[in-house]
Amino acid sequence: MAFAFAPAVNVLRAAAEPTRLRLLALLFRAELTVGEISAIVSQSQPRVSRHLKLLCDAGLLVRLREQHWVYYRVPASGPGLDAVRQLLVLVDEADDLLARDCSRMEEIIAGRAKVAQSGTDPDEESSAHIDALLLNELGAGSLGAVVDVGTGSGRLLKVLAPRTTRLVGIDISSDALKLARTNVYDAGIQCELQRADMYDLPFAIPTFDIAIVDRVLATADRPVAALAEIARILKYRGRLVILDDFDAIAAAGDGNPIANVREWFRGAGLQCVRIRPVDTERGHHMIAVARNERMAAAAA
Repeated sequence: MAFAFAPAVNVLRAAAEPTRLRLLALLFRAELTVGEISAIVSQSQPRVSRHLKLLCDAGLLVRLREQHWVYYRVPASGPGLDAVRQLLVLVDEADDLLARDCSRMEEIIAGRAKVAQSGTDPDEESSAHIDALLLNELGAGSLGAVVDVGTGSGRLLKVLAPRTTRLVGIDISSDALKLARTNVYDAGIQCELQRADMYDLPFAIPTFDIAIVDRVLATADRPVAALAEIARILKYRGRLVILDDFDAIAAAGDGNPIANVREWFRGAGLQCVRIRPVDTERGHHMIAVARNERMAAAAA
């Protein structure tokens, strides 16, 4: 299989950069997160993310979501795989830089195995870091009535529960809600769990002081419509907080994730307050906050 002329030029442009060729050599061998790649090549996550996007746009890499994390790898088949194979034929496998990269990669993969054997989870550590930043973003005192859209396992419900007057978890997956019920009730947390679509929420009037959307918008077909529906159930001056993967949001729009989220907020009638990129050991994330400033929504 081969690329047509114009795509072939894009492939060559994408690969014709030292770091990007290093990434192809690594991701031909294993699936890695942005954080892991950054540690291997000793570059910042935003810089690595830009390289990865160019390679994905050229068809030389694919992105895989696993729970809250995104992994990158060379395509399993097709012209992208064929192109990477042909490009890597040009690289001496005994090259010192490539050998160092592969050695670091092996250490990281070995570290994953140690974590699995020890029973600890670095994803939980990364999530705890993001949770702490979220609580700091929300400020001190009572949070009032809070809805967690895309609650999944209910992790955030346990974090938020001590500071809420009402707490609701929403998810479209019945299996996810079964897990969430087990987790939150075993922890003694009082909350409501409801199965619902984020495009059609089961609340007739503005009900909540805070709505949190946890890692569902980047893969949504209609993110603006989802945000507009969530804004509908927010009280006047209520806050909406997005937690999501920085690179996944970039892939969902024109490649500028901060501009993407600002445009989503604007399209949903929300006032953007702040957008904060967050780096953890396992990836590049974002916390974005908007406010409902429309009295008409609250008075409807």
